[in-house]
This record gives sequence, structure tokens and C-alpha cells, in this order.
Amino acid sequence: MEKLCYCCLLFWFIFVSLLTVQIKSDSPPMSDEKSKIQDGKLEGKISAEEKYKKLFQEHRGTQLNAVKTITSFGSYEQKYKLVEIMLKQLFAVLNEAKTNVTEWKFLPGDPFPENETMQHAVSKIFENTALFGDLVLRMPDIVHELYDRQREWQMALTWGTGFCNESRIFEGANSKLLNLMAQEVNILPKDDNFINPYSAESQREKEMMMELNEAEIKKLKKKEKKKIKRGPRLSSHTEL
Repeated sequence: MEKLCYCCLLFWFIFVSLLTVQIKSDSPPMSDEKSKIQDGKLEGKISAEEKYKKLFQEHRGTQLNAVKTITSFGSYEQKYKLVEIMLKQLFAVLNEAKTNVTEWKFLPGDPFPENETMQHAVSKIFENTALFGDLVLRMPDIVHELYDRQREWQMALTWGTGFCNESRIFEGANSKLLNLMAQEVNILPKDDNFINPYSAESQREKEMMMELNEAEIKKLKKKEKKKIKRGPRLSSHTEL
């Protein structure tokens, strides 16, 4: 039964990672002469970019739920094996999409494509980069153990992060996710106050703090005060 649940969860995650948001066109594509794009919006109709943003936000909820399910599944060894398979699939998809958009000379920051084939490739970059962010922030110890020794993955993620940052797709919480992910994997320098509460180190520190009750903390503070040595002090009786 447990093995069946494991297989079902693995299949579900691979499905989520491969699933790409599809934009259904409700009207024939407009030629460049008949349409103008301003800040990602087509005059006279909702642009493909605006449609995708809405669908992307909905898809992000599905991805996050999948990762939350994995964090509460089975033993550490089972999680490790599952994440290992997931990351291999994720970076295979990301690298394939990177190759495609590079061949098509689609640059980071270009308007969201109207062509469905290009939409599919660009969507894979956005969605798999975001999915990796969910994984590394919520399961940092397992992901680092796998990711940190894969130079090809690191190069792909650095490229994907830059691609996503240049787009107009990542806003609000998704933009924050990119920033935190980049700090977690050292694409960006960590802020002084950066803490990942899901890391084993943070969990240990939290447990240690919980073990210290208020009385013990007060005792420690009193001892520290007693240890402070006072230097020479001038008084009214001191002769100069």
C-alpha cells in the first residue's frame, strides 16, 4: 500500500512538472500591422501575456500543493529518492526549453509570444524555475545535497532565474519566491537577515530556544552581567 502511494505521488509530481499552462486562443492571431503591444497588452483585446499571467498564478497553487504533500510524505530516504527523480525530470525539461528559445532567438524580456509552440517552451521555463524555488525553500537540505554537486543544473537555474526576472510574469509573491530562491542557492548574496526556517539548522536552533524557558534566560542574562568587568572610574575624590 505504501509503495502504491509512493508511485502515485511520483506520477502526480511528474505530471505537475510536465504540465504546461495552455492558452486557448478565442480569436485568430492579429498581424503586426493590425495590433500593437504596449507593456504586454494588445490594444483592443487581452494579450496572450495577460491571459498567461492569470493561468500561471492558478498553476502555481497546484505546484505548491504538490510540494507541501511531498514534505509530509514518508521517511527522509523516501523523500530523498522522490526529490531526486523530480529534479532530474525538472532540469531535463528546463534545459530542453532553454535550447529551444535560444535557437528561436527569443530573448529574456521579449514580449510573451503569440506563437503557441514558443508559448509552450517559455512556459516551461517559468513554471519549472518556480517549482524548483518551492522545492529548495521548503526542502533545502535534500535539494542542496542533490543540486550542489550538479554544475549543469546550477548553470541552467542561473540562466532560468535571469530569464524569469526579465519577464513581466513574476510579480508579488512569485517575484519574492525568485529572490529568496536565488539567495538560497547563492545566485544572489544572502541578505544579513536571510533565514530559511525549513532548514535542519534553523529547526535545531528553534528547538534549542524552545527548551530554554524564561527563567533560564533570565539567569543567563544575570550571569553575563556579573562577568562584565568595570574599568577604572573617576570619582570626586580622585586626584588629578
